[in-house]
Amino acid sequence: MFRVALAGALLAVMSVTEAQEPKADFDDSIRLDYHYVHSAEFKSDTLTFDAGMTDTHALQFSGFFSLNEKWKVYGSIQYVQKRLVDPTGYGTHNPRVDFWEYTPPDLRFVDDGDYHGGLQDLTVGVQYLALDGPLRVSPFVSYGTPVSNYPIYGGAIIGKGLNELHLGASLEFTPYFSDWNFQADISYAISEKVLGVDLNYWLVYLSASYYVTPRFAPRIFLISRNAPNALSYPEDFFPYEEKYDNENGWRHDQTIKHEFINAGIGFDYIVSERYGISATYYRTIDAENILEVDKAFILGFTRRF
Repeated sequence: MFRVALAGALLAVMSVTEAQEPKADFDDSIRLDYHYVHSAEFKSDTLTFDAGMTDTHALQFSGFFSLNEKWKVYGSIQYVQKRLVDPTGYGTHNPRVDFWEYTPPDLRFVDDGDYHGGLQDLTVGVQYLALDGPLRVSPFVSYGTPVSNYPIYGGAIIGKGLNELHLGASLEFTPYFSDWNFQADISYAISEKVLGVDLNYWLVYLSASYYVTPRFAPRIFLISRNAPNALSYPEDFFPYEEKYDNENGWRHDQTIKHEFINAGIGFDYIVSERYGISATYYRTIDAENILEVDKAFILGFTRRF
């Protein structure tokens, strides 16, 4: 039986913070975010089923540093702990028993109901302010790579274990004499291929904020991920003996589409000139080949200097 449990919930929660980071003002800053994600069912185009529930706790440390008025460099790193709770056993991955003819090179078992994890991925990038004014346009490029040898097979895995190059642009629009602020990030991720599968994807972040006071701004947002050439379940993994009982099955959490649209609300509050806090809640409203996010929270603390 093919059992599906993805790291998609974690991908979703990290993506929200990454999309927000390029919006920082031109003062330098460091930021600490706490993430919690609880997943629900696995959903694809053709079926929905209970693959167990995951709980993810993560700390993300990031920073922006100005080289001059136009150029900035930034980076982030995450520490993640995750577990799979699966009373049915249908979503549990065990590399020692799921394969008959093929023996995976990594036999670590993480779906025992306990938390597993460690350092996830390091991202570094550069951003350029191409247009300033009511409309600000800032192209950026970033590179992400795993910093630890975490497992890639299981519902409780903390990442995909792949190198990625992101090319994109951040747009921010504040109308004259308005308390509204509109933001968008559009990026194209060039991922290393796995078994010849094209895993490149689009990531889009859209938000609208309203400054109720000069310090307090509630916001709403959408974030979407689309991987048009990645694999789909079940059609790309059956029959079992031919399409799963091999390296393709062991690497399926890397090669599946992981497509979603998440929607959420949040706020940013400027405590003082140097300090700020933020809070975000979101969930999945549409998903394909991924565990839906049932509920997720992010609490952030920013120190500017």
